[in-house]
Amino acid sequence: MLKKYKRSFLVIMLVFLLPITGFSQTGPGGVGNAATNVLWLDANRGITLAGTSVTNWADQSGNTFNAIPPSTAARPTIINSSVNGYPSINFDGTNDQLRITDAAAFDLTQWDIFIVPIVNVAKNFNAWMVKGLDGAENYEVLSYADNRIHTPVIFTTGARTFPSSPAGQLSTTNFTIIEYSYATTVGRDIYRNNASIYSDNENRTPRANNFDLAIGNEQGTSGRFINGGLAEVLMYNTRLNSAQRIIVNNYLAAKYNRPLTTADVYNEDDAANGNFDHEVAGIGRVDAANTHTDAQGTGIVRVSDPANLDNDEFLLWGHDDGNLTLSNTTDIPTTQTLSRFGRIWRVSEVNVSGTPVDVGTVDIRVDMTGITGFSEAYPPQLLVDTDNDGLFNDETPITTATSLGSNQYRFNGVAALINNARFTFALGRKIIVTNKRITYRVDKN
Repeated sequence: MLKKYKRSFLVIMLVFLLPITGFSQTGPGGVGNAATNVLWLDANRGITLAGTSVTNWADQSGNTFNAIPPSTAARPTIINSSVNGYPSINFDGTNDQLRITDAAAFDLTQWDIFIVPIVNVAKNFNAWMVKGLDGAENYEVLSYADNRIHTPVIFTTGARTFPSSPAGQLSTTNFTIIEYSYATTVGRDIYRNNASIYSDNENRTPRANNFDLAIGNEQGTSGRFINGGLAEVLMYNTRLNSAQRIIVNNYLAAKYNRPLTTADVYNEDDAANGNFDHEVAGIGRVDAANTHTDAQGTGIVRVSDPANLDNDEFLLWGHDDGNLTLSNTTDIPTTQTLSRFGRIWRVSEVNVSGTPVDVGTVDIRVDMTGITGFSEAYPPQLLVDTDNDGLFNDETPITTATSLGSNQYRFNGVAALINNARFTFALGRKIIVTNKRITYRVDKN
């Protein structure tokens, strides 16, 4: 009887554990999911327009916390191709603003917030993001006429702190990556392009409130409409560990062509390397307490389970925005391969100094759902440009894909990815075995 209960307990535990361990990290840069990435506003996705005016900025986190103008007059405008080919949302400094309806998910006692702003007019005050009223903020990111960053918080004790960074943190010519993190066990930290610009040891608990989350204004106080633009807004309900911070900053830096002051571990976004700027995600480790070993982001590629990830090692990847169809039939290993994606990915596998490292073998998953030209009758292949000559027709395809169902395939223990390597995915030809001889059909699917 005891053995029966033990077996039942193990089954119950597996039921609860499998969904947890199976969650893919689909947040920005492959960090977080809907449980931790509370809000994700990306000017390149989820924008509803009336002409050029924004009527809805849809949340990409999976939580549907959409940002909506409180009136027709408050609608900001979209500026296409304003930063590295990506759009941004422009606020006129007069009445433009967005609101997200108050929810318990926004009542935070710890957080990691990223915004990517540009200033049109530096003034007192540009209220980029505020939860609460002046003097009663759960959290806030505001800037002054001298472009210092101001982050006031009121605590459950009734005390309020309102520190500011040094001047000159924002620009009227370039977008900037601003990160603001807080936790009672660590304190408050503000970063500009991944360089620390303010830090303290504050350890009190922030006080929640019932106000909407305002983007581009502070409620109840006049003159705080922002005069500037936002390309992206990210909010986590936890303080990211240092490896995750580095990955998210590199995702934003590649996308918006911003140089990072420290820990620039992804250089495939450089023009010399081909501008693989898009959907950057990564895994990495700073030390045993600061790791990230499973990432996908918004793309179709997921990398996990590095076999030899040591301290200060990262593996990040991004793509060239090539077409996501299996249409290339020329640059392929012709004997075994039928066609490959037009899209190519490239890898940085380095430490924070940019020196190449080896994180060991990794598992690579690809999601073929909705891919034009894909058929389950033709086995997926992984093509890696191992000699780094920019061609795949001289490579041997990796053909060990395991079907996980629902058009998901996994290549286990891949050793071929090295720093600067390109890779893509292909369809293999059907295998025919006759008299113990293996041949490949050349028919098209």
